[in-house]
Amino acid sequence: MRTITMEEIARAAGVSRSHVSLAYRNAYGIKPEVREHILAVGRQLGYRHNRIAAQLAGGSTGTIGVYLQDLHNDLFADIFDGLRDVSEPAGRQLVLAIGHTDGSRDAAALETLLESRVEVIVAAGLMISDRDVFTVLGSTPLVSIARHIDTADSVVSDNAVGAHLAVNHLVELGHRRIAFLANPPTDGYGERRAGYLATMRQHELNPQIIEGSYSRRECASIIAAMLLSANTPTAIFAHNDQAALGAMDAIISAGLKPGVDISVVGYDNTGQSQSPSAALTTIDIHGVELGRMAGESVLIRLGNPEAPRTSHHVEPTLVVRATTGPPVRG
Repeated sequence: MRTITMEEIARAAGVSRSHVSLAYRNAYGIKPEVREHILAVGRQLGYRHNRIAAQLAGGSTGTIGVYLQDLHNDLFADIFDGLRDVSEPAGRQLVLAIGHTDGSRDAAALETLLESRVEVIVAAGLMISDRDVFTVLGSTPLVSIARHIDTADSVVSDNAVGAHLAVNHLVELGHRRIAFLANPPTDGYGERRAGYLATMRQHELNPQIIEGSYSRRECASIIAAMLLSANTPTAIFAHNDQAALGAMDAIISAGLKPGVDISVVGYDNTGQSQSPSAALTTIDIHGVELGRMAGESVLIRLGNPEAPRTSHHVEPTLVVRATTGPPVRG
């Protein structure tokens, strides 16, 4: 299909090329009725305005790059919704890049955003090291969600508090053999493990760390193997809801019932955890609110690139559902 140019719109509308440019940029100096006439002619001709190219010509793209780790985990959809709630009314466009739970696509995803000439990047779930993040980004501003990164604006939930809430809930139900289904150790994602260990020590209980992953299927396999051992806990606290759902898959496949035979607590309060079929007890990190706060941080950073770096915290809350109950065995 042939590309319609601004020169053709100008001829058809009986105005100058500069008037057409002003109309599509909604710039000062053109009457509203003239602008509407130009836009109507453009629609009739099938013109598609290249907003990014126009903004680049003006020295600014007006765009925000968004990195999300995993679209299979709807925590990231919640974060995106919150970010969009703030950025779109401010006239900012979002350019999206998706990573992978093992971090293998992080650098490439960030490079894609940089090549799109975004003005700032919002990242939720980056797995690569702090050093590698800034090797890739250079001087492009970063707002990190759910992970504190030095020299970047960060919006995080207090994971030590969240782990404390989870373990305390299980202890209050009477559990003493509480295992933590852990995430792989990487920069920025150790606070839930540390919070679990600190709270177990506080209650003078022996910790049990089960090394897990970000994959529901892999976590199901790990817990299935554990159920065959002699060291089965009465409760499992998982590092996120995907891991918790994997644990539940293994428990159910073994003919047991979550919340009765083995209690399970997740982390994030995703849509899947809220479904009646799962009814997962979990820690709510308020993903939409994290996204909104990140959006506000972005607008502040764009308005004042030299402003001091900020770190904002959201307090997590415990959501009790059907997957936790008193232990049936010691």
